[in-house]
Amino acid sequence: MKKRQLIVLIFLSALTAIVFDFLKVPLGFFMTKPLTTLLIILLPVSLGFSKFKSYSKRLVLGLLCCLIGDFFLLFELYFILGLVFFLIGHLFFLTAFTMQRGWYWSFKVGFPLGFLTLVILILIFHNLNTLLMPVLIYISVIFLMSWQGIELAKSKFNPTFKYVGWAVSFFLFSDALLAVNKFHGTFPLSGVLILSTYWIAIGLLALSATKNN
Repeated sequence: MKKRQLIVLIFLSALTAIVFDFLKVPLGFFMTKPLTTLLIILLPVSLGFSKFKSYSKRLVLGLLCCLIGDFFLLFELYFILGLVFFLIGHLFFLTAFTMQRGWYWSFKVGFPLGFLTLVILILIFHNLNTLLMPVLIYISVIFLMSWQGIELAKSKFNPTFKYVGWAVSFFLFSDALLAVNKFHGTFPLSGVLILSTYWIAIGLLALSATKNN
């Protein structure tokens, strides 16, 4: 399957899942949500890894963790398991970014990310209860992952990583919306915003791992 065809298929699957979620059709959503993530994983797998193969392999492992996390998050009972797999996925992403050129700590990148993270924590803190420690660990890791991803893209180290900055930004935004919606209060079109930004994020990450992206 050609790249353009696969991207169109991903878009249609994501759109269908969002519609199912909006219309409250559980069976359709349970089928199309993991399917969309699986199709995104096929981008680097079917089109070939970038010349940075160790980077691509870590990205795919991280995306597979997201796929498992997607499945568990379909069930409220398994929320912690879903969180754990997404946490492991972020750690794979983080190592993929830092192994390219090390750790970078630009204040211009870190400060706004840290400010956003702090605002989210303040909003949801009082409703975390027994989930306080797992959520703190998760937020810390995605904060670091986003910071290093933006640093990698900003460095212009290689055009391969041009998508990474946008990808991690969308991921952080999606998780922030999810946290607010779950622990602070629901808001209109929350499902549409959370799902669309999440799939844009992992789609861009997958593209950064493909050959001739």
